[in-house]
Amino acid sequence: MNNKYLYMVVGAIVAVVWFYTGHSAYYAGEANALSDSWWYAMVLAVGLGAGSTGGDDVVSIFVEGIKGYVSTMIMLAIFILVAHLIYVVGIKGATPEIADVAKAIISVVVSAFLTNMTLSYLKKANA
Repeated sequence: MNNKYLYMVVGAIVAVVWFYTGHSAYYAGEANALSDSWWYAMVLAVGLGAGSTGGDDVVSIFVEGIKGYVSTMIMLAIFILVAHLIYVVGIKGATPEIADVAKAIISVVVSAFLTNMTLSYLKKANA
């Protein structure tokens, strides 16, 4: 099998994991669709350079994706924490609940990471 097709298959598998995780863990309500934060995290990840991970094979792309994208993940987590606290405390005037803060941060970090992995494998397949 040509490496190009291997990267395409792995990218598709990661994309399925992205969709399944977002759909099963973060319901948006009545339609049971992906939550807005899941989609926004994907768009943020693309804007922050998702898919630019290097590496020469399937495993090294994964490892480089973790190592190279950690600083971006930390930045996203801090941004979401601050934005969530501003919204809950500043706008709604409520007390933030730790479970909601954790859910917001986890959904953004996981979605952005899986977006980065998907685009990295597909970019490598296109190279």
